[in-house]
Amino acid sequence: MNQIDANWVAAHTKHRLIKGHKKTFGHVLVIAGSPGKVGSGILSARAALHAGCGLVTAMIPSEGVSALLAGSPEIMYTSASLRELDLSSFDAIAIGPGIGFSDEAVANVRYLLETYVGPLVIDADALSILGLNPDLLNLLNERHILTPHIGEFARIQKFSGNSEQQSFAFAHTHNTNLILKSSPTLVSLPSGQQFVNTTGNDGMATAGSGDVLTGITAALCAQGYVNADAACLAVYVHGLAADIAIETQSKSSLVASDIIENLGKTRLLD
Repeated sequence: MNQIDANWVAAHTKHRLIKGHKKTFGHVLVIAGSPGKVGSGILSARAALHAGCGLVTAMIPSEGVSALLAGSPEIMYTSASLRELDLSSFDAIAIGPGIGFSDEAVANVRYLLETYVGPLVIDADALSILGLNPDLLNLLNERHILTPHIGEFARIQKFSGNSEQQSFAFAHTHNTNLILKSSPTLVSLPSGQQFVNTTGNDGMATAGSGDVLTGITAALCAQGYVNADAACLAVYVHGLAADIAIETQSKSSLVASDIIENLGKTRLLD
């Protein structure tokens, strides 16, 4: 199995364009949150912004807008329905954290799978929606990146057994990219390659950590990384930021926002 380590990252990281502008570095749409769960959308949007994309728009419940703007006034927001948006204006879309299982949430996942032709990061509740509506699995392709933890992957696959082999088989069968969040995290690609991440620590087992990874992944896609490289680089940077965080605090005190705050210290996305 291949390793995502410092050598791999050095060989696959693109340097930012010195004369680039905000549109050069991409526009991410984050569709996340539902009443009582708006924090997940805020974390994903903030992570996308701090992972280097030029513009972020958050589609979150209205109750979260004040908190979003108070902490990150750089992030735009929309209250429009998904079908009212010009999806071609976004370089990558992330959907899932905290969206729940309403008819609208299910319809939004289906709509994106059927119509959006850019990179789509699918996480959290959107993954569970795939499990509850297995016909949607037939719409997956190489433009998509799924980011389940073991439990979410089991709900999609309805399996018990070797998750490493299952994730490899899933990526091949559905011609898609799969980040299996575990210890260590595995990335399985439609090409048949599988990678194991070499960064991260158990302090990351905390609420919102996965939402941060979703934002990072979408940001890298928006900056022009092919999905396979975006998936691998995202898990490495995500874990490295957490490793840097515990240099000055305990693992038990680590929260998802600490990972975001330390993304810049990785110095990998410049």
